[in-house]
Amino acid sequence: DGAFFRGEDMLVVGGGDAACEEAAFLTKFADTVYIAHRRENFRAEDYWVDRIRELEAEGDVEIMTNTELLEIHGSEEEGVERVSLARNPEGYPTEKLDDPDTEKFEMEVGAVFMAIGHTPNTDYLQGTDVELDETGYIETEGGTGGGQTRTAAPGIFGAGDVVDHHYQQAATAGGMGVKAALDADDYLEELERAEGVTADAAAADDD
Repeated sequence: DGAFFRGEDMLVVGGGDAACEEAAFLTKFADTVYIAHRRENFRAEDYWVDRIRELEAEGDVEIMTNTELLEIHGSEEEGVERVSLARNPEGYPTEKLDDPDTEKFEMEVGAVFMAIGHTPNTDYLQGTDVELDETGYIETEGGTGGGQTRTAAPGIFGAGDVVDHHYQQAATAGGMGVKAALDADDYLEELERAEGVTADAAAADDD
């Protein structure tokens, strides 16, 4: 979506790989990309931290550590106009809004991109045979052949952002959904064949 805000100042919220990668990409379109991270140090891999520091030295990125987003101001018609932020030298300023060392300020930006990670909506699967990893993402068979979207529960297939840790895009989710639909179709055909064999065997026994 960065191209929609070409020439604007943009804010990226986060401090991991996703935030750094997003910020680096947005420099293609933005006047300046600001990164607000609630801690002093980034959680991203060294490659991305070094890349962001390079872009900062070139004047394309401005890093705001120990800073958190409080509010986005704007309208549906006009879009984002400005943001309210808080900064504390010890980090996590939203937990210390009454601290005299916490500074609240506003800045004008044309777009805000949240890159603070995702929580998959899979709580409803707790207690089923569907296996989840430690962060709640659905575990599927994977691999290169058919049945890549199968879960540990027969007849349940996983697709989209509840499976995908990395890309989390509408296009990749849609493609995975197609895979799940094909796998589900194959599963139903297998059931029909199995039921047909069972019926034939039962008829033979009757004879």
